[in-house]
Amino acid sequence: MTAPHDPAPTTAAPRTPARPRAHVVVLAVNVVIAVALIVTGLAVVWANNKVGDRLVVSIDAADAPANPSDDASLNEPSIDTSNLRPKNFLLTGSDNGACPNGDGTAGGIGDRTAFGERSDTIMLLRVDPTINDVAVLSFPRDLWVKIAGTTRQARINSAFDVKDPSRLIRTIDDNFGVPVDHYVNVNLCAFKEIVDSVNGVKIPFAHRTKDDRVGFREVGPGCVQLRGGQALAYVRSRSGYRYFDDAKQKWVGDPTGDIGRINRQQDFLRRSMQRALDRGTTNPATANALLNVALDRVITDDRLTPRDLLTLAQAMRNLDTTGVNSYTIEWSMRRIGGESVLMPITDTDTMKAILAIFRGEANSATTPPETAGDEDAGGVRAPNFARATSGIDRTAFVTVVPLTATLLTLIGEADTAPFADDSSTPTTIAGAPQQQRLGVFPPDDPSCR
Repeated sequence: MTAPHDPAPTTAAPRTPARPRAHVVVLAVNVVIAVALIVTGLAVVWANNKVGDRLVVSIDAADAPANPSDDASLNEPSIDTSNLRPKNFLLTGSDNGACPNGDGTAGGIGDRTAFGERSDTIMLLRVDPTINDVAVLSFPRDLWVKIAGTTRQARINSAFDVKDPSRLIRTIDDNFGVPVDHYVNVNLCAFKEIVDSVNGVKIPFAHRTKDDRVGFREVGPGCVQLRGGQALAYVRSRSGYRYFDDAKQKWVGDPTGDIGRINRQQDFLRRSMQRALDRGTTNPATANALLNVALDRVITDDRLTPRDLLTLAQAMRNLDTTGVNSYTIEWSMRRIGGESVLMPITDTDTMKAILAIFRGEANSATTPPETAGDEDAGGVRAPNFARATSGIDRTAFVTVVPLTATLLTLIGEADTAPFADDSSTPTTIAGAPQQQRLGVFPPDDPSCR
């Protein structure tokens, strides 16, 4: 791992009230439901009675507007997937502060309406039906970028507006040269309902684990079934995350902060999607409950028609979720205006290869990433993390976790737009670019599901 471009002071930015980042979990249900209903022959009923009720907004995007007449063919028995092409979906997770705080230890959300609606999760989903491939690119919320339509630079999440995502879309295109075809926003208020709809999500904890700051009660070791409130506290856990080191006989924290939390969330997303698949495809009541929650909380762009949604779900239903590669924009830390921000780094060989995929200049074979060492922060340019992790028990420190298509789930409600023909032929990369991942999160235990 090369040294960062700028040595980064460790002083944190002024503290703001903690905000959960659980919002993306609802993404893990939509494709699951679409595929399940297609397989059972109920797709047309679902499309006519459910998908048309979704929340929509208008966007400035690279894709051509949907043709309203497309919906007229919904009742046709066949779905033609032969004319699809790759698309980029902008996924944001927002917190409007309206979620209940439950029993006081169920995630500790409380009333945060004064914060306004904001996004702590910004990611791009590249869906390529031509090679049955999905890739994910995350944009840390503190990336310091030029905000489209203004003369100022600011954190990338300041460009977010839940009801008008066009500025964020243009900001991403202007700074990274990556076009956006479609948009999906998820409100975190549905998190508990989603988890409870599938009767909880199982997590394999290698050690006793807790976070008193967010009300995550001690669990583990072993396979633990987390239900709504406890699951929300778990995915919120950051600086207060602790696991008990049996060798040292003491509680140890995760020094990677947001990086570790992001990886735990991605791991949770993978498991929640598998849980939805396991239960939603065999239990109509579960599928219906998941769908109803998603429809109440998920916003998509108005270029997506019900027919489009079903088409992509049909094309991608055989996706190998273990091959979904996820990436993060590389960065270096700087102090600007007395606050720590992240300066994007896009000129490394790895980032050039990654951005080429999302620009449509290349595609990649979805080979599962190999587990890397935990000596550094991989593509995330976090110099302090490399030094801080030296004492972490390697049995609890997993560095690479493919973002198993829980993000693909997003396609269900979002994508499936008609991928019109594209005459260009992108280069195929021999082996997808790889980035190491850092943090303390559960080991891979397929039996814990």
